[in-house]
Amino acid sequence: MKIIRASEKHTHGNQTFHVEILYPGTNLGKNDTGFLTIGRIDHALFKPPGLVPMHPHQDDEIFSYIRSGKMIHMDSTGKKEHLNNSYMMLMNSGSGISHEESAEEDVEMLQIFMRPSENDLPPQVQFHQFENVFSENIWRLVAGNRADSPLKLRVETNIFDIRLQKDKVVEIPEWNEEFINFIYCFNGGIKIGNEIIAKGDSVILEENLPLKATTESDLVLFQIKKDAKYSETGMFSGNKFH
Repeated sequence: MKIIRASEKHTHGNQTFHVEILYPGTNLGKNDTGFLTIGRIDHALFKPPGLVPMHPHQDDEIFSYIRSGKMIHMDSTGKKEHLNNSYMMLMNSGSGISHEESAEEDVEMLQIFMRPSENDLPPQVQFHQFENVFSENIWRLVAGNRADSPLKLRVETNIFDIRLQKDKVVEIPEWNEEFINFIYCFNGGIKIGNEIIAKGDSVILEENLPLKATTESDLVLFQIKKDAKYSETGMFSGNKFH
């Protein structure tokens, strides 16, 4: 088990847009700022009249994982959508896409930058209306490369989430030695073995240990194929040590 504490993240922003950036490879002593197919994870607080103006992406798979609040998305494909904690978006930027975001209500979210299996894929933007805001005590597939993924990633990784009530215990879903499990604690806290994982912490699990909630907790799980092919040159998701 490897743990990356919230205090190890890079903090930027102001009163309307505050972001804590996780470059997981940096905290693991690697020569890559990312960790396998994960380029970076931004834990953002975004308040009206906050605006992230139109800007480009290339070869990034960008999942806007919203847990509270509302924001407006616009992009260079002509789409304009109102996003919230049950209506989420994944941008497959491929050969190039631009977008802007503005806050309608106070937003807390993850902007997750994944690495595609190859560069210069066709750009596209996906949206999905989830039936429930939270998946209570059951892992839910939210994005990935499986056929049943609500939002499709173009890399061999699947992303799950769960809201775990206090004292509930769960195991990693569909444990498989071919995958590495990376867990991000969005809210609350869990106990794994003798370790306490708190809000903003991440943990890499290479053994099948149960997770017990010490309080109501929201978790995001990345199941990464160990031999997944991925690009290290994405505009935001790429290796910043290059």
